[in-house]
Amino acid sequence: MGIDEINVYCDESCHLENEACKTMVVACLRCPKSEVKKITNKIIELKQKHGIWKYAEIKWTKVSKNKKDFYIDLLNFFFECSSLKFRAIVIPDKSKLDHPAFMQDHNTFYYKTIYNLVDYFLHYDKSYNIYADKKENSYKAREQMKKTRDFLQAHCSKKIRMQNITSYQSEIMQLNDFLQGAVCYFNRNLHLTSTNIAKKEIIKYIETKKIILNRTNSNSKFNLLIWRSRIK
Repeated sequence: MGIDEINVYCDESCHLENEACKTMVVACLRCPKSEVKKITNKIIELKQKHGIWKYAEIKWTKVSKNKKDFYIDLLNFFFECSSLKFRAIVIPDKSKLDHPAFMQDHNTFYYKTIYNLVDYFLHYDKSYNIYADKKENSYKAREQMKKTRDFLQAHCSKKIRMQNITSYQSEIMQLNDFLQGAVCYFNRNLHLTSTNIAKKEIIKYIETKKIILNRTNSNSKFNLLIWRSRIK
């Protein structure tokens, strides 16, 4: 087991096709399975340090002035924890997606994005447990998830497992929600118009790590891909 078995936690922001928000972000946080318990306990410890109920969910939408210090501590923990790696794909404008041209619907595109998100860092000789935040449990969604797993499995000699979970089941999934929320917030330019000072300060803190939140990078700790439409 050890570092040969990797857990990957996938989630999204603003993924619905026809909602008002045009920006879509799909992101994942990964770590060795052997580190999950230690990371989970550290996150709970940070909650208790700041007087937050240990079962309270971590979410970007919950960032506020009175919780700012907790979220800054959480960021510090993420950047200092060598076991945690983050990657996000940003689709700046969903209205530019031409699904009929690629014989797909929006749900298929979502799972293709999950594939591209995870395939980037797969190692042939490791096994992976991929957890996707549960959106629906329809037959079509289950089939899409199975196809995604099968495509990823073709790149690995060891087992890839993929299943849905809900965010309250995993502190690491919640941390992923927080990080991808920051990415989405910046790419929607809300850092320019929002009155939420805590969120603005968190964005500035991330920028001190030499991360430009709307630019593709090769950073292995905080990796970003800004999606561009294919020229036909």
